[in-house]
Amino acid sequence: MSQEYGYESTSISTETIETVISAKTTFKGNVKTENPIRIDGVYEGEIDSTSLIVVSETGSLSGNIRCREMQLCGHGKGTLYCSQLLDIKAGAVFEGDVTTKNLVTVEGSVIDGTCSMLKMKG
Repeated sequence: MSQEYGYESTSISTETIETVISAKTTFKGNVKTENPIRIDGVYEGEIDSTSLIVVSETGSLSGNIRCREMQLCGHGKGTLYCSQLLDIKAGAVFEGDVTTKNLVTVEGSVIDGTCSMLKMKG
């Protein structure tokens, strides 16, 4: 979306992802990071990130999540707070409570729970 209409960009950042939870891997615990994370396996716990989280088609995420942006292609469950953008792709499912500033969904994506939108400044 355009700045002329008072909206910020709704494009996922292209930061280099250095942290990957690979397929066939399960991680349980808490993470606090400023770097992007990609989840191809299973993650259970809390994530507090000032960056991007990508959950691939094979990925599963459950717990309390705070991030700047998320691209969800797999499955998520819990409480999610995205300060900028949540992009949910076809076939992706999020079960739980979502709070975000910008939401992008396509046909075939699901949010099963509540969704609250953060107010735009201005």
